Amino acid sequence: FLLSHNICYNNKHMRYTLHDGLVEGKRGRRWPLVLLAAALFAGGGYMLYNTFSPTLSNFGVDPQVTAKKLTTSTPTPTDNRLYMPQINVDVATVEVAPGQTEEKALDKGAIHRSPSSGNPKDGGNYVLAAHRFTMGLTPSETRAKSPFYHINNMNVGDQIYVDYKGVRYGYKIVKKQTVAPTDVAIEARTTEPQLTVYSCTLSGSNDGREVLFAKLIGTVSWENGKANIVSL
Repeated sequence: FLLSHNICYNNKHMRYTLHDGLVEGKRGRRWPLVLLAAALFAGGGYMLYNTFSPTLSNFGVDPQVTAKKLTTSTPTPTDNRLYMPQINVDVATVEVAPGQTEEKALDKGAIHRSPSSGNPKDGGNYVLAAHRFTMGLTPSETRAKSPFYHINNMNVGDQIYVDYKGVRYGYKIVKKQTVAPTDVAIEARTTEPQLTVYSCTLSGSNDGREVLFAKLIGTVSWENGKANIVSL
């Protein structure tokens, strides 16, 4: 007759019988815990990669794609777009529909802020704003939802292009500035044609806005399949 007990001592599984005394027993299966730890580790790594994916703006993307598009494709009347080839920005520009929130419209690209202030065709101040950083379900979706992540890398003298109602307009940055989130003067109508592009800082919308001010330099025309800027 053997009397036995299982006890745990110093995180070891111990077995005791009157015949054998206290001995270390076989450990229970720990595969579920190992698999859970591996899953948590992998999930954490994926979340970290997803969070920082916009910093890899050229990961898996030819950095010349946007630049090539500007010289090989012509604008269409139904597809208004904004191009900043220096940071691989090629996004739709959209109007906020009646009854639609700006947040919902921003999911589709850069929104036309303050339409009464102007547009490329009629003059004035054409104001575009887009997300700086928004998390998606995948790294590619995160990058797509964060088109202005690298707006701080644009500099005075850089050119920006806009497709508006079938015409491609060229602009040159003349000023970059960080302003308070309450500064609405950047959206005011101007006497000269102007493009104003902005997004919040990486610290968030309550911290401030990074703004690019650009002047109109001309429109793009095609001769024998070659794109040329027609200066004003």
